[in-house]
Amino acid sequence: MRKKHFILLVSSLLAVLMAFSVVMAAPPEHAGKQVVEVEKTYKFLNPKGIPGPIEVQGLAPRLDTIEGKTIYLHICEAGPQTGPFLYQYLVENYPNTNWVHIQNNGFGPTMPEQEVLDNADALIGGQSW
Repeated sequence: MRKKHFILLVSSLLAVLMAFSVVMAAPPEHAGKQVVEVEKTYKFLNPKGIPGPIEVQGLAPRLDTIEGKTIYLHICEAGPQTGPFLYQYLVENYPNTNWVHIQNNGFGPTMPEQEVLDNADALIGGQSW
């Protein structure tokens, strides 16, 4: 039994050595050529997208007082939770100011119409989540 195991072991080693010598004796793929390794480069798209140019506008000048002014409260995008309560608070606490409440429920335009911008002394815009 030992002799059988010994023969099996020796023949296995010989098979491995012969396979190794065949691999080592094979000519290299790039014989005579200089091989330069190049680092792989991967390109990805930004999931945010590529934003377009933005027109930067300055802030409107501050009002010296809100007494007698017309101020629009423009609430949009999920605003029914806070918009009506904010409007009620402003009307009760600043009675000498003309408050105009605009409520856009759901997702939609966040910029008020030009008529609002032309008639308002001030505008409070808000998105509440």
